[in-house]
Amino acid sequence: MGVIGRRRARWSLMVCVAAVAALAAGGCTGSSATPQTIYVTPTPGPVTPLPSGVTPGPTAGTPAPTAGPTTPVINGVVIDSNAPDSRWKVTFKKPVVSGLPEAADNKINDAITAKVNGYITAFTGSGLPAVASGDGPSTLEGDYTIALDSPTIVSLRFTILTYVSGSAHPVGAPGAINFVVSSGATINLADIFSDPTAAVATLSTKVHAALATSLGSDLSWAGPATSMSFFEKAWR
Repeated sequence: MGVIGRRRARWSLMVCVAAVAALAAGGCTGSSATPQTIYVTPTPGPVTPLPSGVTPGPTAGTPAPTAGPTTPVINGVVIDSNAPDSRWKVTFKKPVVSGLPEAADNKINDAITAKVNGYITAFTGSGLPAVASGDGPSTLEGDYTIALDSPTIVSLRFTILTYVSGSAHPVGAPGAINFVVSSGATINLADIFSDPTAAVATLSTKVHAALATSLGSDLSWAGPATSMSFFEKAWR
């Protein structure tokens, strides 16, 4: 009985060893799959409150874009006016500036209005004749173009075409006005010279020579060029 019992024990042990070996062999050779790797992210802990009166610092991120200088918006409005006795008619397209701070907008538009009204008053107050037989009324047609519209400078050009009833043809004249955008201040021609008086003589000589070369006998040099106002009509 003792011998049989020992044999059974050894047999049982051999069976267990064989089973373990088989399982080990199966684990090594029975599967070629790569073992899965699992990453565990720790759960965030509670946020520590800031002391009373402390403002959180800025977080990193893309900075907000900074707005650049504003370019004025320029649109036109048409002025229509007729004489009570129909001897003259005025049509003028006047520029209107917007998009700037109110003070600059108002300053620029007031100067434009004064300029345009000056052209109109000079025409309607010039003693225009009654309508000629078979002709229409005397007319003023005004318009503008934008020479420069930038965040720093606005430069406007005017064209004024006048016709006196009974005349052979209309007469054209230029005009201009320029502004500093930030303040709305008007830039006069004299403002760009350190000695405006001396500059007038130089401008007169050079401009007359250039126009004579370009136009020859067609040049009409009306009035003495003794002040800046002679050259301010259409400078830029």
